[in-house]
Amino acid sequence: MVSTRTQSSEPRLSELFARTLDANQDGVVVLGEVLDRAGDRGYGFLLILLAIPAFIPVLPPGTSGVLGALMTLVALQMLFGLRQPWFPRRWRQKILAPRTVQALQTRGVALLRKIEKVSHPRGRRFTRNGLILRLSALIVIGLALVLSSPMPFMNTLPALGVLLIGIGLANHDVYFLGAGWLIGGIVALIMVLGVEVLLRLGRMVREAVGL
Repeated sequence: MVSTRTQSSEPRLSELFARTLDANQDGVVVLGEVLDRAGDRGYGFLLILLAIPAFIPVLPPGTSGVLGALMTLVALQMLFGLRQPWFPRRWRQKILAPRTVQALQTRGVALLRKIEKVSHPRGRRFTRNGLILRLSALIVIGLALVLSSPMPFMNTLPALGVLLIGIGLANHDVYFLGAGWLIGGIVALIMVLGVEVLLRLGRMVREAVGL
């Protein structure tokens, strides 16, 4: 019987996701061990990990800002050319909440298994190119800033862009990476049009009050 695994010796994205979230001998999941297990696919893995919570319809107050800040931190390291994500020792020793780990192991893995039906390594050299990684980092920073903003209904679209970029990097899939770039462009266009509308409204108000 022919295996459905790709010709690459790397594990599938869902397998990597499940493996990195396995508990250690103490029965806990530590952030530093998660990063070490992700290896050179760590940037994509972290972007996926950070993007998934943003799809929750009603996020607790301040969650978007925290997610956006962490996405920016990860993207800045990509921009500066670090081979693997770096976090302070205090952060690396942080124990992930069991309830969060369980949700990611079930919902996150299930989502990635669905994505794997249409995503597989395509354009590996392209997704590992230094210039492409830096451009991806700039797009992620822009999306993270929008995600962190107080603008209503602007959580899902930026998070989707970050998720697609994360999948593209972790799964070496240039199609998903390109889709993430496209969403980044759409978000930028929405922001430009929004600013233009606000400027027009401002002029109308000033004219109405005679300023």
